[in-house]
Amino acid sequence: MLRLQKVRNPKLYQLTKKIYRKTRAYVHLTYQERHDFIKEMASCISQWGFARLFAECVDKIYFDPSRTTQTIDEQCFEQIVSRLEHYLQILGTNDPELCCGLLIHDNNETVAKKYTDLMKRYFQKGTRWTTVEGIVETPLFVDSQLTGMVQVADLCAYALRRYLENDENEIFNLVMQRADRKDGVLVGVRHFTKLDCNCKICSSRKQGIVIQGNLPLRTE
Repeated sequence: MLRLQKVRNPKLYQLTKKIYRKTRAYVHLTYQERHDFIKEMASCISQWGFARLFAECVDKIYFDPSRTTQTIDEQCFEQIVSRLEHYLQILGTNDPELCCGLLIHDNNETVAKKYTDLMKRYFQKGTRWTTVEGIVETPLFVDSQLTGMVQVADLCAYALRRYLENDENEIFNLVMQRADRKDGVLVGVRHFTKLDCNCKICSSRKQGIVIQGNLPLRTE
């Protein structure tokens, strides 16, 4: 901040100041303390046997908008809705009552109407892969600063991105233990990228590898 003041770039200074304002609550912690806290949270998430992680990770370099009528965020939303719906249907297979679920989204005025309209369309016509019967209501939009579980989702998204962009494994290996799998094969998380990608996500989807701790284990 001091350097930006010295070079007299008021526009960049104000932008940086706005970004740093979001970290005000954490400046009393050292870098190591912040890292340890994130790791402790990820370790806690990894032990939530009742939780399932669904995610769509898109490498924009390989996304060709001319081949689809969807934008990247619309594709991701439809993928997540479809996987959650399939999961709810599986949970309710032997239950006489339909297993239901809710979508809760970080409050964002720029996408709220779009996702609400998309969800209404899915209720009427289904997604490309499934009818929508288990998900009730359109997404609920909440303030992530006030909602702990949305912050947990942010942590999972952070772990996925840091792995795919920077090959950081520590947090990724923990949260991926909660990724949805069927018969040992990863189905809840997808990496949309080049065909010959050998990351842990793509390898697990192609070859039936389950990520456990720091080691990939081949399932029967």
